[in-house]
Amino acid sequence: MASLSKYLMYPFSLEARQTARRLARDIHALVELLDEPSNHYVVGAAEERVYEALTRHDVTTTVTGNELDFLVYPTARLIVEAIGHPRLREYQAEAESKAVNRHLNREREDFVTALARTSFDWAVESLGDITKRVRLPLLMRGFELKMRVEHFLEVAPSFHRDEWKLVNRLVDHGWVLVRLSELCRLMSGKFSQLILSSRTVVPALPARLAEAVQRIESELRGKIRTTEPIKITGQVMSAFPPCIAQIYADTTSGKNPSHEARFTLASFLLKIGMSEEEILGVFRPTRDFVASTAEYQVRHIASKAGGEGYTPPGCKKLQSNGFCPVYLGDAWDPLCEYVLHPLAFYQTRAWEVSTGVTDHSWYAKKKRKKQSF
Repeated sequence: MASLSKYLMYPFSLEARQTARRLARDIHALVELLDEPSNHYVVGAAEERVYEALTRHDVTTTVTGNELDFLVYPTARLIVEAIGHPRLREYQAEAESKAVNRHLNREREDFVTALARTSFDWAVESLGDITKRVRLPLLMRGFELKMRVEHFLEVAPSFHRDEWKLVNRLVDHGWVLVRLSELCRLMSGKFSQLILSSRTVVPALPARLAEAVQRIESELRGKIRTTEPIKITGQVMSAFPPCIAQIYADTTSGKNPSHEARFTLASFLLKIGMSEEEILGVFRPTRDFVASTAEYQVRHIASKAGGEGYTPPGCKKLQSNGFCPVYLGDAWDPLCEYVLHPLAFYQTRAWEVSTGVTDHSWYAKKKRKKQSF
């Protein structure tokens, strides 16, 4: 039986929620309790937790031995909800889920599965230790657990990598086989979902808490100003093919493009001469942006083949992946009929823009049609 303090690392757990509710039955009771000078350390720790999420994309668990430590996370949520900015909520969801995933991956299998059952009411069962799993079919031996399909699908569709698609999973009579590390990822993803979907009506706040809200709000304004994506204007933007223009618009508006879409955009922008730092600025508005991960991925794309970098996919590949708005009938540009690659589109359109060409009838005279939509 785990000690109660262990559950401070898992604010979504039944134990943490019950303890917090016993100390403060609702948000009004929490605000009243935080107004007492002896409890101001909770506000300070909660403010620091939100500040860490905002600046470090991670959080530290407060463990003082005082039972009120269980109110630090609810108070941090209160600060975020008082500000009400969606970007701050996203920063908190990212940091909290990242910390939970790190902690879970250090736990024993029986603790993680019990936590999944009691916290989310998920049906998760062990496939046994290695001596039992060797009797299973070869494809199943690398998995420690199985969980119900419906519980797997609560979170997995929000992950973009192919291995999370149900069609790529081993499914046995309504159970999906998962590794322990995958269950940890699903649990941290569920926690992120809970943060992003929860909303609280915040009452009037006492002075100490209101000051914390003001400081975090000021820090958030500064961060948003410094992380705004680069504005691609003029000739560059007007020369984008429809596919790149759509992915770029989705990315900079804060949506969560798929892994394939991000690769397409990053490799294209690198090829037309944007720096790695500028490209990171383009991706910062995405909900799941993690600086270290994005830096690694962009650097990897740029360094392929001795520094020449990856080339973005061609038109046929983009069409099969559902990234071509012309192919889907959502947009139209006559140049798309005459090229087979977004870089070829960009080179031609950039020349047109730089020379002031607006009449596209020359395509039919000088170019051979390569595509039919």
